[in-house]
Amino acid sequence: MRKIFKNPLIPLYILFFVILLIVSTSCGRKGDPIVPRLSPPAPVTDIKGFTKDSSAILNWEIPVKNMDGTKLKDLSKFTVLRADVRDRETGGCGCAFVKIAVIDIQRPEPSIIKDNNVIFIDKAEDLFPAGLTYKIPYSYKIIVEAKSGLLSPESEEIILTPTKPPDPPSGFKASVQNETVILRWEPSKGDVKGYNIYRSKTKGSYSDTAVNKELIKADNSSFADIGLEPGGYYYIIRATDTITPPYNEGPDSGEIEIRITK
Repeated sequence: MRKIFKNPLIPLYILFFVILLIVSTSCGRKGDPIVPRLSPPAPVTDIKGFTKDSSAILNWEIPVKNMDGTKLKDLSKFTVLRADVRDRETGGCGCAFVKIAVIDIQRPEPSIIKDNNVIFIDKAEDLFPAGLTYKIPYSYKIIVEAKSGLLSPESEEIILTPTKPPDPPSGFKASVQNETVILRWEPSKGDVKGYNIYRSKTKGSYSDTAVNKELIKADNSSFADIGLEPGGYYYIIRATDTITPPYNEGPDSGEIEIRITK
């Protein structure tokens, strides 16, 4: 009678062979590539703005995140939209937005990028005649675009209404008393909240900073510029219909020249 010997390792050999067969036959097969899912940029928030004569000045912070919360690394440009929304007063949608500017993050001119903020001036040169129309409300929105072409949702709108600033005061003149220049003028007509005076040593060139630290009240008609060094100075005055900066100032008055001697 033949004896049959059972080897307990045989099932393990068979299992190893099957696994080796599966691995060898699947070698070289590749699955579909996994494409990372890109997230669009987060929208611009907290747009600030004001009007100056027939222009609008917008300011917003550059977003740093995508919609999914990841860091925005491929910011490309901003698109600025504007709409005349006066029809909302009569039940209209005020939704006829048009593209008025594309701001490249690398070449933003004539816009300005400073301290992670974008400053954009809408002179409405696309309109005829150029300039925003006084007393008409305009809505602005911003769209962020990444280098991938993905777009953010539209920002919340900001509505600005330009108003015609007052004319400058007449009779602007100056006199000198030692190291002080006394400036006088006749009050402007219309809705005037106050005046700002600007000084320069160069004819026709003035900074954005007024000589007076606080707005000169509308019922005042004189100002003393004290503690000046000897030399020549130029002055202009502007009227404004707003009481806090940024002021909606009107055009320059006539320029006057004064000289202080030792």
